[in-house]
Amino acid sequence: MKSKKSQKKSPKSQSSKRSKQQVKVFRNQDYEIIFNLDTGFELLQGINGKPDPFALDLPSLLDIGIMGRCHNKCEFCYQGHEKKKHMRFDNFKRIVDEVKTHTNQIALGGRGDPNHHPRFKDIVEYSRKNFVVPNYTTSGFKMKPEHVEISKMCGAVAVSDYERSFSYEAMEALYNNGIKTNIHMIFDRINYDKTIKILYGNNVWKSKQNARFFNGEEQLIDINKINAVIFLLFKRAGAAVDVKRTPTPYQIKAFSSLVFNPKSNFKIGMDSCLVNHAIKHGNPHEMQRLTIDTCEAARMSAYISPDMIMMPCSFADEKKWGVPIGKKSIRKIWNESKPFKKFREMLKKNPNCCPLNL
Repeated sequence: MKSKKSQKKSPKSQSSKRSKQQVKVFRNQDYEIIFNLDTGFELLQGINGKPDPFALDLPSLLDIGIMGRCHNKCEFCYQGHEKKKHMRFDNFKRIVDEVKTHTNQIALGGRGDPNHHPRFKDIVEYSRKNFVVPNYTTSGFKMKPEHVEISKMCGAVAVSDYERSFSYEAMEALYNNGIKTNIHMIFDRINYDKTIKILYGNNVWKSKQNARFFNGEEQLIDINKINAVIFLLFKRAGAAVDVKRTPTPYQIKAFSSLVFNPKSNFKIGMDSCLVNHAIKHGNPHEMQRLTIDTCEAARMSAYISPDMIMMPCSFADEKKWGVPIGKKSIRKIWNESKPFKKFREMLKKNPNCCPLNL
């Protein structure tokens, strides 16, 4: 039985209130997903004597790239530096309408900060209206009070730790307004020392060495108000294809030995790309094994680009793995397209692999 942050109920989906919390359920003949829209807790399990499913009827988590361009030009950006149009709101609505009975959470992303999309408020409201929880990641650049207010409708907001004053300002504005706020940090050979300090419980955001200054004043982060620190494996993709920041085998092993038993008082998480490596060297306890999973792309999640190209994963090469949605349904692409079937075949043979070899 997998216990995760996702959902589901019978070919129909329903929302109800239990103890004043909204719960969404999907169930078919083989499995069920129960998702709490307020806490983000998801329970996925096989039923009628069936095992936990390897793949779902449709993704329970959908990564939607609503942003087509970014001002930041970071050398490690897996999306690259192309400039495209942002996703149209009517296209976003179409996606939600097609998947809302199956999909519990949407990760708003793309090439840039989602809170700067011209229809950001409409996008978040439409998701919530259809019982799909929106989440997003931002650099925090030019985070405005109205962005913070809209973020109250999101399940969680992650701020990437770019070690810039605007990122820390955004974190502070979000958690001081009661918004579940995560810190996203890339795990690579450059950030290795900082990563290990975090796993040992050090608040690296509150020390003389790592203090930031804004308007002449020291700016520190209250780690007690942060929901979790999430580590993302560095990927050589997009603008980072020739960037040599991949963690060394030693660094991967050291990380893996600590991540399942961190010394921190705050929560620690990692993306499934990093789980693929950590699971080989670390020793998760039984509950952790129930709540983590290796690559979920094309099994439980997928990515749709601003120009409506559907891929198993946001790191996938659009030409090789992408399927234009056009007049096709998302369900048809998910279940019948060659890229998605191929991705699942590769993961079935080796669950701990990355089909993209990143």
